[in-house]
Amino acid sequence: MIHLADHPVDQLWQASSLTGRRWSFAEVPDRKARQMSRVTGLHPLAARYLLQQGLTTPEAVWEFLTTDATALPPPDAMRHYPEAIRALREALDRGDHIRIVGDYDCDGTLGLITLRESLLALAGDRRNRISWYIPDRDREGYGLNRGIVERAAADGVKVLVSIDIGITAHAEWQLVRDLGMTGICIDHHTALGSRVPEAALVLCPKQAGDAYPEKHLAACGLAWQVAAGVLDGCPAREALLTGLLPLVAIGTYADLVTLRSPANRFLVRRGLEVLNRGRDRHPPGLRALLASAGLDGQSVTDTDLGFRLAPRINAAGRIAGTTGGVVELLTTDDPETARRWAAQLETWNETRQDLQSRLLAHLTSRLAALPAGQRLLVMVGDEADGWHPGILGIVASRLVELTGRPVLLGSQRDGRVRGSGRSVPGFDLIAALQAVAGDDLFYRYGGHPAAVGFSLPAAHVGELITRLEAEAARQWPAGVPQMSLTILEELPLADLTPELVRELRCLGPHGMDWPAPRFLVRGRIRETRIVQKRHLQLVLEQDNVQLQAWWWDQAPLGDTLRPGTDLVAVGTPEWQRREAWGSLQFIIADARCRPVCFPPPALDW
Repeated sequence: MIHLADHPVDQLWQASSLTGRRWSFAEVPDRKARQMSRVTGLHPLAARYLLQQGLTTPEAVWEFLTTDATALPPPDAMRHYPEAIRALREALDRGDHIRIVGDYDCDGTLGLITLRESLLALAGDRRNRISWYIPDRDREGYGLNRGIVERAAADGVKVLVSIDIGITAHAEWQLVRDLGMTGICIDHHTALGSRVPEAALVLCPKQAGDAYPEKHLAACGLAWQVAAGVLDGCPAREALLTGLLPLVAIGTYADLVTLRSPANRFLVRRGLEVLNRGRDRHPPGLRALLASAGLDGQSVTDTDLGFRLAPRINAAGRIAGTTGGVVELLTTDDPETARRWAAQLETWNETRQDLQSRLLAHLTSRLAALPAGQRLLVMVGDEADGWHPGILGIVASRLVELTGRPVLLGSQRDGRVRGSGRSVPGFDLIAALQAVAGDDLFYRYGGHPAAVGFSLPAAHVGELITRLEAEAARQWPAGVPQMSLTILEELPLADLTPELVRELRCLGPHGMDWPAPRFLVRGRIRETRIVQKRHLQLVLEQDNVQLQAWWWDQAPLGDTLRPGTDLVAVGTPEWQRREAWGSLQFIIADARCRPVCFPPPALDW
């Protein structure tokens, strides 16, 4: 593997990597890349990328790129799936009251809507027998709780379904059974050990003994599979399932499940196709959401799912405490109601952005004072001081990007800490929490390798830090691995063309475990400006060719990256929607720079 540090680049350039990442070029033989391009007909850079990602035969390449519905294994092999479908259909036939309880995040909420809309299609004139509930983040916290179960029983519910929560709620599901209800738990989170609640029909491919081969579906993907089973035999089945795919795509992308999974790739890719086709046929709520996100009449991309649509949906749960407004938005038939709810989501999202920016700036200023050898970052602050529990997950994600370490943030109130954690590739955060939990550390916790939520007594924070640091030292005895960026190839600015971007589009959707290809470019900064007080916008020039570049959330670097600075940047070319700026933009992931007063060295990679 070629490392930039191994090249005779002058030390000022080498020292000025602005994120601290190590850069390396993809180790792909040119001959093999040319051969793959010739056999498959793909652009040479696309062929090179796929080889970099481990797809080494034409057959593997075409299987991956042409993923279709066959990527979703038949769900009948999933443990408890036939029984769950039978329980739901019998309840519908009898007119029993069915209640769906979803998590207050994007995945759980869109999974709830997916299943609810499918049940309503079969309920006939008994639609009032299908109800839903989303816990309040502030009052109830995460997960299925006793109060939810008792209210369901009091309301005459016969079948209680949870989506994206419940896999650790042993006592609550036993109460469901004791109160005469049937419990169905649809959850994708890692089960604690191999034990899942015995009193519910648990649909989770990760549970011990489950024969279903696709282990990586998000909860909304599992809900879509359940909807497919419930709708079996319904004349409108295919139309209903297809219409729900945009919601499944958003939830799947937002929940950070792997896009190396053929099933997840199919759901996201097909969902994007449906989202971009026949906008006038979308429900009023989806149209209003697209408009509020600035996507009205625009082609929606995988990046838009994660950075435009999902944040607005999640803002309801983060700021208002519940995503009930999202359910109202995406299920209404009234355009005016949809517009009102979309505007409310926009307001919540703006509040979220403001709180997030303030807390991130505060925590970033504290990073220099943290112990250099610390393998994880665990920080806790008072909710009254701006540590809003609803924004901790996204702030943790930004700190992971800045530090290359797993990060857990906690909000303290009344002696109790509620928090969120995000991790780096190679460090399984939920497994780490399982390893340190014991019987006394947490009130509760859950999640998956990349993201977790937890609550514990404030008095236990010190012990949490001690135990997690010891666990990290066990996994990383030599210290935290250095962050790295793998570069596909260096390109002159003149080679970054709309044609190239179109050729590379076939490699998507990109997301978790399937990053967009990154290229190295060089140029002199001609223009710099700060956008929305958060983002850095640059114009690079090389050999009389100019390119607009963006570096998201890096406004503080505006003092460093001034006009006249020579820049070596790593990033990804994308379409630019603002026609006044042309058709291309370059999204920067990292850069090295030196002032223009030094003659730029000859960089021969």
